[in-house]
Amino acid sequence: MDAASNYNIKMSNLQKFIRLKVLSIRILIFITLFSQFILSQDTNKTKTNNILPEFDLSDPFKICWKLENEELVNNIIASDNTGNKSYLFESSVGGIIKFLNPESGEKRWETNLGGEILSTPYIDGENIYIVSKPKRNQNEVSTNNEVSTNNKVSTDDNEENIIIRSLSISSGLTIWQTNLKTNLNPEQIFLYIHKSTLLLADENGNLHSIYKNDGVYNWQKTLNVKLSAPPYFYAGKAILGTFEKQLIILNLGEGETYKKVELRIIPSAISFNSNDGTLFVGDRKGIVLSIKIEKIDFEISKKEKNTKNNNWELRLGAEVSDISFTPRGLLITSLDNFVYLISVEKGNLIWKRRLAGRIFEKSLVLDNYALLTTIAEPAISVVDLSTGRLINKIILEDGNFVTANLIKTRNKIIVPTSKGLYAFSPNECYKVEDQPLGR
Repeated sequence: MDAASNYNIKMSNLQKFIRLKVLSIRILIFITLFSQFILSQDTNKTKTNNILPEFDLSDPFKICWKLENEELVNNIIASDNTGNKSYLFESSVGGIIKFLNPESGEKRWETNLGGEILSTPYIDGENIYIVSKPKRNQNEVSTNNEVSTNNKVSTDDNEENIIIRSLSISSGLTIWQTNLKTNLNPEQIFLYIHKSTLLLADENGNLHSIYKNDGVYNWQKTLNVKLSAPPYFYAGKAILGTFEKQLIILNLGEGETYKKVELRIIPSAISFNSNDGTLFVGDRKGIVLSIKIEKIDFEISKKEKNTKNNNWELRLGAEVSDISFTPRGLLITSLDNFVYLISVEKGNLIWKRRLAGRIFEKSLVLDNYALLTTIAEPAISVVDLSTGRLINKIILEDGNFVTANLIKTRNKIIVPTSKGLYAFSPNECYKVEDQPLGR
């Protein structure tokens, strides 16, 4: 075979190779474009039928709906996002609890419990749990069960009736109610579900466990000391800070004390890092401690060990009002109007920012953003957690102010104010298809 023939064969093979290469590239481009088309269709369906993609909180906010009603003053709200369902409950003065459609603010049902509501509604599956205190002249409430703080029914005229109720989410009807008698007159009760039980804790250091399906009494524990900070619940444990400069960790299954951590401060705020079993405690003088607990999963250990280990300590300018664990670090607010981001590992200051007034209760953390409210101005500040930079504000009307913690439903931010309940959303007010109630 001569040289010319060899050349022609090589060129022919090269052309075939080039044609196959071009065909492969065209097929790859087609597959990529088709995949993007399918993905865009699924994304559009998600926007209208399921849930809104993550907020870009730098975009302007719109009011999607509002309920202006004097009865909403000092309201307490709770929400829950479970699967394709989104619930919004509002409780207000006079013992009224309402189930609202978070998409429109429309009322689905209303129940008048009478008296004063002492707890934030707690949602668990198809039930909602709530605690109230009847008026003194209100008729005795018929209950399924009755217990007292002395573990026996008492007729002491100084005792107050505390009513614990389980309500149906679909109808608002009472499933069961239990009457708890106490002479300590608690102003606020904290609720938590642990497996088959409902735990109640008050600021006086009393804890009660009852079975969530029927309200039957399980156990009671009295610490004989008042709580200095809201309790922190995690993994079947209650972490309680007291005025005796202690952290008491209880096992919620039996109500037994798991650990006592002696401190030199009075806790005012508590948080916990479940990744490595570290407690973060702030006090009324601005001190923040990082405390290592050896048993990360909080399993009961029969062997006594030295479980206290201060990783780091820092001092801020005033009382610590809240500690929130975020992916960027610890978000800490104090009563001198400052908000700080602190590194979890070493307690180093990442950034700090001063707001116009005293920061109100608990911050709402959404991914890389924190929403902060102050008492002094009718606005909500949106802060970038990476830099501490103020990137946006939700502006309320003059004379209006936030009255309780903010809540995020699936695609809206719910703001309780002195003039009513508001629902905000960045950009468009996406609507999610309403899901049927019940199972």
